[in-house]
Amino acid sequence: MFSIEKLIQSCNYLIKKNGSPLNYTKLIKLLYLADKASLKESSQTITGDKYVSMDSGPVLSKLYDLIKGRCRQNEIQSLWDSRFIRNGYELDIATDRIPQGELSEFEIEILDKIYDQFRTYDFNGMIKYAHNNCPEWKDPNHSSIPIPLKDVLKSLEKTPEEIEWILEEAETFDEEDQVFLALAEQ
Repeated sequence: MFSIEKLIQSCNYLIKKNGSPLNYTKLIKLLYLADKASLKESSQTITGDKYVSMDSGPVLSKLYDLIKGRCRQNEIQSLWDSRFIRNGYELDIATDRIPQGELSEFEIEILDKIYDQFRTYDFNGMIKYAHNNCPEWKDPNHSSIPIPLKDVLKSLEKTPEEIEWILEEAETFDEEDQVFLALAEQ
Protein backbone atom coordinates (compact mmCIF):
# COMPACT_ATOMS: atom_id res chain seq x y z
CA MET A 1 0.00 0.00 0.00
CA PHE A 2 1.65 3.23 -1.18
CA SER A 3 2.13 5.91 1.45
CA ILE A 4 3.31 9.35 0.36
CA GLU A 5 3.92 10.24 4.01
CA LYS A 6 6.23 7.27 4.54
CA LEU A 7 7.99 7.94 1.26
CA ILE A 8 8.59 11.58 2.18
CA GLN A 9 9.69 10.67 5.70
CA SER A 10 12.04 7.94 4.42
CA CYS A 11 13.66 10.33 1.93
CA ASN A 12 13.95 13.03 4.59
CA TYR A 13 15.51 10.56 7.03
CA LEU A 14 18.14 9.36 4.55
CA ILE A 15 19.02 12.85 3.33
CA LYS A 16 19.45 14.03 6.94
CA LYS A 17 21.50 10.93 7.75
CA ASN A 18 23.72 11.79 4.79
CA GLY A 19 24.29 15.24 6.30
CA SER A 20 23.90 16.98 2.99
CA PRO A 21 22.08 16.70 -0.30
CA LEU A 22 21.94 13.15 -1.64
CA ASN A 23 22.28 12.02 -5.24
CA TYR A 24 18.77 10.96 -6.19
CA THR A 25 19.89 7.80 -8.00
CA LYS A 26 21.63 6.66 -4.82
CA LEU A 27 18.53 7.61 -2.79
CA ILE A 28 16.27 5.56 -5.08
CA LYS A 29 18.57 2.54 -4.80
CA LEU A 30 18.81 2.89 -1.00
CA LEU A 31 15.03 2.95 -0.71
CA TYR A 32 14.62 0.03 -3.10
CA LEU A 33 17.06 -2.03 -1.03
CA ALA A 34 15.34 -0.89 2.19
CA ASP A 35 11.94 -1.92 0.81
CA LYS A 36 13.41 -5.27 -0.18
CA ALA A 37 15.00 -5.78 3.27
CA SER A 38 11.72 -4.88 4.96
CA LEU A 39 9.87 -7.29 2.68
CA LYS A 40 12.28 -10.06 3.61
CA GLU A 41 11.88 -9.49 7.35
CA SER A 42 8.22 -8.44 7.66
CA SER A 43 6.51 -9.34 4.35
CA GLN A 44 5.74 -5.62 3.83
CA THR A 45 7.64 -2.79 2.21
CA ILE A 46 8.27 0.58 3.78
CA THR A 47 7.02 2.78 0.93
CA GLY A 48 4.44 0.64 -0.84
CA ASP A 49 5.76 1.97 -4.15
CA LYS A 50 5.75 -0.07 -7.37
CA TYR A 51 9.04 -1.08 -8.98
CA VAL A 52 10.35 -0.90 -12.52
CA SER A 53 13.54 -1.97 -14.25
CA MET A 54 15.34 0.95 -15.83
CA ASP A 55 18.83 1.13 -17.33
CA SER A 56 20.21 2.19 -13.94
CA GLY A 57 18.66 -0.82 -12.17
CA PRO A 58 15.50 -1.23 -10.09
CA VAL A 59 13.60 2.00 -9.43
CA LEU A 60 10.71 3.03 -7.21
CA SER A 61 8.27 4.21 -9.87
CA LYS A 62 6.31 6.90 -8.04
CA LEU A 63 9.44 8.23 -6.30
CA TYR A 64 11.16 8.60 -9.67
CA ASP A 65 8.15 10.47 -11.07
CA LEU A 66 8.02 12.76 -8.03
CA ILE A 67 11.73 13.59 -8.27
CA LYS A 68 11.32 14.32 -11.99
CA GLY A 69 8.19 16.44 -11.32
CA ARG A 70 5.99 14.11 -13.36
CA CYS A 71 3.56 12.67 -10.81
CA ARG A 72 0.07 12.59 -12.32
CA GLN A 73 -1.55 13.30 -8.96
CA ASN A 74 -1.11 17.06 -8.59
CA GLU A 75 -1.77 17.16 -4.84
CA ILE A 76 0.92 14.53 -4.21
CA GLN A 77 3.40 16.31 -6.50
CA SER A 78 2.67 19.62 -4.73
CA LEU A 79 3.24 18.02 -1.33
CA TRP A 80 6.53 16.53 -2.55
CA ASP A 81 7.65 19.84 -4.08
CA SER A 82 7.00 21.61 -0.78
CA ARG A 83 9.32 19.16 1.01
CA PHE A 84 12.27 18.68 -1.36
CA ILE A 85 14.46 20.65 -3.76
CA ARG A 86 16.17 19.01 -6.70
CA ASN A 87 19.37 20.62 -7.92
CA GLY A 88 20.66 18.67 -10.89
CA TYR A 89 21.15 15.12 -9.62
CA GLU A 90 21.05 16.10 -5.95
CA LEU A 91 17.99 16.07 -3.70
CA ASP A 92 17.84 18.22 -0.58
CA ILE A 93 15.29 19.03 2.09
CA ALA A 94 13.26 22.21 1.54
CA THR A 95 11.94 22.41 5.10
CA ASP A 96 12.93 21.20 8.55
CA ARG A 97 9.27 20.62 9.36
CA ILE A 98 8.87 17.05 8.11
CA PRO A 99 7.52 14.76 10.83
CA GLN A 100 8.86 11.23 11.26
CA GLY A 101 5.81 9.75 12.96
CA GLU A 102 4.78 7.38 10.17
CA LEU A 103 8.02 5.37 10.29
CA SER A 104 8.16 2.56 12.84
CA GLU A 105 11.29 1.73 14.84
CA PHE A 106 11.68 -1.36 12.66
CA GLU A 107 11.56 0.73 9.47
CA ILE A 108 14.10 3.21 10.85
CA GLU A 109 16.38 0.29 11.77
CA ILE A 110 16.12 -0.99 8.17
CA LEU A 111 16.89 2.48 6.77
CA ASP A 112 19.89 2.78 9.12
CA LYS A 113 21.17 -0.68 8.18
CA ILE A 114 20.92 -0.04 4.43
CA TYR A 115 22.40 3.46 4.67
CA ASP A 116 25.32 2.23 6.78
CA GLN A 117 25.98 -0.66 4.40
CA PHE A 118 26.15 1.65 1.36
CA ARG A 119 27.40 4.87 2.99
CA THR A 120 30.59 4.98 0.88
CA TYR A 121 28.98 4.03 -2.45
CA ASP A 122 28.44 6.71 -5.06
CA PHE A 123 25.55 6.48 -7.51
CA ASN A 124 27.62 4.42 -9.98
CA GLY A 125 28.51 1.96 -7.25
CA MET A 126 24.84 1.68 -6.31
CA ILE A 127 23.88 1.00 -9.94
CA LYS A 128 26.58 -1.65 -10.27
CA TYR A 129 25.51 -3.27 -6.99
CA ALA A 130 21.85 -3.37 -8.09
CA HIS A 131 22.73 -4.84 -11.49
CA ASN A 132 24.79 -7.59 -9.86
CA ASN A 133 22.65 -8.35 -6.79
CA CYS A 134 19.02 -7.85 -7.77
CA PRO A 135 18.11 -10.78 -10.04
CA GLU A 136 14.56 -9.43 -10.43
CA TRP A 137 16.01 -6.53 -12.47
CA LYS A 138 15.94 -7.09 -16.23
CA ASP A 139 17.72 -4.86 -18.76
CA PRO A 140 14.91 -2.76 -20.27
CA ASN A 141 17.02 -1.61 -23.24
CA HIS A 142 16.55 2.16 -22.71
CA SER A 143 12.96 1.82 -21.57
CA SER A 144 11.30 0.65 -18.35
CA ILE A 145 9.49 -2.55 -17.51
CA PRO A 146 7.53 -3.37 -14.36
CA ILE A 147 9.11 -5.58 -11.72
CA PRO A 148 6.32 -7.74 -10.32
CA LEU A 149 6.30 -8.08 -6.54
CA LYS A 150 6.28 -11.83 -7.11
CA ASP A 151 9.74 -11.57 -8.75
CA VAL A 152 11.11 -9.58 -5.81
CA LEU A 153 9.75 -12.20 -3.41
CA LYS A 154 11.32 -15.01 -5.46
CA SER A 155 14.68 -13.21 -5.29
CA LEU A 156 14.29 -13.23 -1.50
CA GLU A 157 13.85 -17.03 -1.67
CA LYS A 158 10.31 -16.95 -0.31
CA THR A 159 8.40 -20.21 -0.71
CA PRO A 160 5.49 -20.40 -3.19
CA GLU A 161 3.11 -20.48 -0.20
CA GLU A 162 4.70 -17.39 1.36
CA ILE A 163 4.58 -15.58 -1.98
CA GLU A 164 0.90 -16.39 -2.47
CA TRP A 165 0.05 -15.21 1.06
CA ILE A 166 2.03 -11.95 0.72
CA LEU A 167 0.47 -11.18 -2.66
CA GLU A 168 -3.03 -11.83 -1.29
CA GLU A 169 -2.32 -9.53 1.68
CA ALA A 170 -1.04 -6.80 -0.65
CA GLU A 171 -4.15 -7.11 -2.81
CA THR A 172 -6.39 -6.85 0.25
CA PHE A 173 -4.57 -3.70 1.42
CA ASP A 174 -4.94 -2.17 -2.05
CA GLU A 175 -8.67 -2.93 -2.09
CA GLU A 176 -9.09 -1.37 1.36
CA ASP A 177 -7.23 1.74 0.18
CA GLN A 178 -9.62 2.09 -2.76
CA VAL A 179 -12.64 1.84 -0.42
CA PHE A 180 -11.17 4.47 1.93
CA LEU A 181 -10.40 6.80 -0.99
CA ALA A 182 -13.94 6.44 -2.30
CA LEU A 183 -15.37 7.19 1.14
CA ALA A 184 -13.12 10.22 1.55
CA GLU A 185 -14.40 11.66 -1.74
CA GLN A 186 -18.04 11.48 -0.65
